[in-house]
Amino acid sequence: MKEFRSALRKFLPKLRDAKEKSLNEADTRMRVRLLLSEVLGYDLLDEITQEHMVQSHYVDLTVKNKGKIVFFVEAKSVDTSLRDTHAYQAVNYAASGGVNLCLLTNAIDYKLYYLTWDKAKVEHALILSFNILDEDLTSVSEKMYLLSKESFKKGFIEKYIAEVTSLGDKNLVQALLSRRVLSAIRLELKGITGHNVKEEAIERSLGKFFSSELYDMAKACMKRQEKRARKNVEAEAPTFCPLPQRGIPEATETHIVGEK
Repeated sequence: MKEFRSALRKFLPKLRDAKEKSLNEADTRMRVRLLLSEVLGYDLLDEITQEHMVQSHYVDLTVKNKGKIVFFVEAKSVDTSLRDTHAYQAVNYAASGGVNLCLLTNAIDYKLYYLTWDKAKVEHALILSFNILDEDLTSVSEKMYLLSKESFKKGFIEKYIAEVTSLGDKNLVQALLSRRVLSAIRLELKGITGHNVKEEAIERSLGKFFSSELYDMAKACMKRQEKRARKNVEAEAPTFCPLPQRGIPEATETHIVGEK
């Protein structure tokens, strides 16, 4: 990390210069390409290309490792404020190209999106966002390092994605509203107040801390999970075929399994 921080520190003047000169999109893209090479460690000729086509358009930059696409880059001019329309464009390219990571940037601001596929539906989440000039070097280095070739090689980015997605608002609400957590809260409240509060009342109180949209979304997900769980239990339940009765057999020493 010390070497990575040093490389980033040396590169920052090129980005400040780009900001001062208000570089156009093509020149900004060139600075981003150099950043990918000089700081993040990707080979400038073999691992960073501008020739990948998606939906009859070339992706601004495609980052590869051992011939496999790692992430797409959508680069705007350095003076462009990154908006939702730009994010939609970047995510749309990634979804159409079957790539689960895309980076939207103007060389100063960086936004990394993670895509997941659920049947025919594609969902995306912003998992990393920072300004490379406004934040302190240590913080920026830690965030930028996640995009490095070494990070992908050692699996750091995968661990980061798993942590961020697991701690998403919807997942946290589902965890808080789960029966196990509600039961634990009920016991804690009883120890604090001496009163036995119903879990339904606790759930309603917790719901006040979240938006109605998030609360309803989490409850809907929980219902779907419970439905799937019931189906799985029913599918795994053994089917018994009763034998035809031929009268009561004489008593023997044979006993039922588990009987003592």
